[in-house]
Amino acid sequence: MKNTFIFTAFLFSFVSQMQGQTYSLASSTQAYSTLQNDTILSDSGWVGKLYPIAMPFPIRISSTTISAIFINSDGQIMRKLTQGGFTFYRSLIYGFGNCGLRQKQGDTSQISFVTEGVSPNRITKIQFRNAGFVGDETHSDKINFQVWLHESGKLYELRYGPKTVVPIRAMNGAYGPFLGIGAQYMRGTPASPLLGTLDYGMNGIPDSGRVYRFSRP
Repeated sequence: MKNTFIFTAFLFSFVSQMQGQTYSLASSTQAYSTLQNDTILSDSGWVGKLYPIAMPFPIRISSTTISAIFINSDGQIMRKLTQGGFTFYRSLIYGFGNCGLRQKQGDTSQISFVTEGVSPNRITKIQFRNAGFVGDETHSDKINFQVWLHESGKLYELRYGPKTVVPIRAMNGAYGPFLGIGAQYMRGTPASPLLGTLDYGMNGIPDSGRVYRFSRP
C-alpha cells in the first residue's frame, strides 16, 4: 500500500511537471537527408526494445532536465524513472508512436544517432531508417524519420523522409501515428496539424520533407 501511494504521488508530480511548459508548433518542408557517420543502436529484430543514449548535453523538456534518454523501438524518446521500488519509462517525444515499428525484412533497417555542431549549438539527431510495421504481413511498408534534440532546450524537431505505407495494412486499421512532445499531441492533417492535449493521433502520415518544430520561449 505504501509503495502504491508513493508511486501514485510521484506519477502525479511528474505529469504535472510535463504539463508545466507549453510548446508552439510550426510545420514546414525541407529536403530530407539521411544521417552520415551515425552510431547504430539497433540489433536484429528490434521490436519492443529500448536503446540508451548518454546525451552529450542535458536537454530540457517541459520542466524536466534530462541527461540520459532511451529510444523506444516504437519511435518514442523516453526517460527512465525510479521511485518507491518501481522502475518505469515515460515518453518525452512521440516521433511515430502507437504504430508498432519493427526492423523491416530485406532492407537496411536501423535505429541510429549522431551529434553534430559546436557547443552551445549542438544537435543530437536520432534516426529511424526504413522501419517496418508489425501489422504489415507483406513486409512491404516502411517509414523514415528523425528526431532532432537541440542543445538550447528550446527547440525540438520531427523530420520525415521517404515512405512506402498503406495505413490500414501497416497500422492495424489506424490512419496515422501519435506525434507530440511532453503532454501535447498533434492531430489533424499532416500538412497543417494542430497541437493540443488530446491524443487523437494524426489523420494521415507525413510526406517526405515534412518538418515539425516544437519551440518554447
